[in-house]
Amino acid sequence: MIYLYVCACSAPPPHSSHTPFSGWFDVYDWPIGVDAKDDPKGLAMSVKRVENIVTQLKEEEGIDPSRVVLGGFSQGGAVAIMAAYNRRKKDSIPFAGCICMSGWLPMKDYLDISEESATATPLFWAHGQYDDKILFEQQIYGVSKLEGVGVDVTSYSYPVGHESSNFEEIEDMAIFLESVLCPQSKTGKIPKFVQIDNDVTGSATNDDETNKLLYYLCAIGIADNDMATGATKSINTAGTLI
Repeated sequence: MIYLYVCACSAPPPHSSHTPFSGWFDVYDWPIGVDAKDDPKGLAMSVKRVENIVTQLKEEEGIDPSRVVLGGFSQGGAVAIMAAYNRRKKDSIPFAGCICMSGWLPMKDYLDISEESATATPLFWAHGQYDDKILFEQQIYGVSKLEGVGVDVTSYSYPVGHESSNFEEIEDMAIFLESVLCPQSKTGKIPKFVQIDNDVTGSATNDDETNKLLYYLCAIGIADNDMATGATKSINTAGTLI
């Protein structure tokens, strides 16, 4: 499996601040609720960047998009949803899956999702119930909207804020990945919507290398002030996750 860690580019100052930040597109409202303003141009540029990486994977590694899972945290989750579903060319090969960690559904009033992408690309959406940056209402709204157009959505919520260090969340994501990249493996059936209310600390074993790897995958984009260079990093392990 090839894991690609794609860093957000250094973006111009957001509408509400004079401090440069690392991001996939511009932000005009804070916190980001259902009524937040979108940045169509920035989103389109980020989606194009993702598509170029997928094309490069096909040309250099021989990996078909049907074996690629797009995923991201926060803004990255929003870009992953856009790239996997919205206005994707009808002759494009659907992705194996999509993962949104504490993200949101952008361009919600201009959804154009092909039936093929909706039925062939399942979505895993995890969100913190106490998220004060990307509000929890975004998951409730986005899941309902995407399911309404036929997307197979598995959604989880957890008693945490805007973070990706919840190992129960990472474990649930790992199960989803196995179900889409290794469908013949004996994975448990994933509930369609789950709220986790128990104590989430200490839920991963020390030798669980899969959870550790996936944790770092998600943690790569959680620092809003991290001045990323936009480089793509990869590590070879045992399908393909972006």
